[in-house]
Amino acid sequence: MRSGPDFLPPILSLSGSWKEILDRLYSTFVQDFKSGMVKHRGCEVLFDNRVLADGDGKEEGFWHVVSRHDPKTGDRLIDYRRAERLPWARPLMESSERPEIKVFDYTEGPKDKGLRRYIWLEGYDYVLILQRKKKAFYWVTAFYIDIEWKREDMKRRFDGGL
Repeated sequence: MRSGPDFLPPILSLSGSWKEILDRLYSTFVQDFKSGMVKHRGCEVLFDNRVLADGDGKEEGFWHVVSRHDPKTGDRLIDYRRAERLPWARPLMESSERPEIKVFDYTEGPKDKGLRRYIWLEGYDYVLILQRKKKAFYWVTAFYIDIEWKREDMKRRFDGGL
C-alpha cells in the first residue's frame, strides 16, 4: 500500500483483528524506535517509555503516536490514519532537508513548556512534534491532519502567524 511519497516506506495495512493490528503497529515501533538510536539533526530522539497499568504492556510513547484522546470517554482510541503512517516517523526524523518536509520550531504556551520542533509532511498531512531537552529531543506525538482548521493552524504556525 503506497499512499505516500516515494522516499518513505509504504503506510501500514491495518486490516485484520485488533490483536493483529496492534502486533503489526508495535512491531514497527520496536523496530524503528526501541532497537536502535534515532537521531534528528544530530541529536538523539527519546520517547515516553513509561508503561501504565492500562497500557497493555506498551509504552506511553507508542500510544501517543497511534491513538488519540477521546474527550467524551477520556480514553485513547486507535486513530487509523495516524497509526498507518507510523513507518514514516523515523525516516522523517532522520531525513536531511527536503522540500516536501517543513521543519520548524514553534513556541507553545507555558502549559506545554516552550519550544517545540515540528516536522510537517504538508502534502500528506502528517506531523511529528518533538520537544527539545538539553542534548536530545523528546518525541511528544505524531498525528494526521484530518480537519481543515487544523491544517490552517499548522500553516499559521509554520508562517509564524500565531
